[in-house]
Amino acid sequence: MAVSETIGHEALLFGISMLAGAGLFLLYDILRIIRRILPHGTVAVGIEDFFYWLVCTGVVFVMLYRENDGMVRGFALLGMAVGTVLYYLLLSRYVVSLHVFLLKSVLQLLHKVFGVLFGPVIRLGKKVGRFLKKELKKLVRAVKIGLCKL
Repeated sequence: MAVSETIGHEALLFGISMLAGAGLFLLYDILRIIRRILPHGTVAVGIEDFFYWLVCTGVVFVMLYRENDGMVRGFALLGMAVGTVLYYLLLSRYVVSLHVFLLKSVLQLLHKVFGVLFGPVIRLGKKVGRFLKKELKKLVRAVKIGLCKL
């Protein structure tokens, strides 16, 4: 009876570690989606990756601490690797492409709606800005000429 209970606990730990690995890769897919929709530089990507790996470290630590009294077991790490690989092979491509497509479609729709609603205001603001810039240049030139005559 004790052997089957131990095996059951080990199987549960393996399943939990597979889910943790898949969940961590899903979290990275969320970062990939954000990067495709809002591209940013290498410094921002490095900072995001640093915080991602901090979260990964915390998740692995908490999982091993709660489920296995903090003992690092090879099959728990293997379970995380298997969960990660399975998620990558089975779901990752579809999750990223579907969400990028949906979010880009929503953003394009919002851009069109706000363009129609606020387009005239923006164009008027640009015209007023160009006029004010032109008048400010004239004023600056007049002040410079006035100061030179002193």
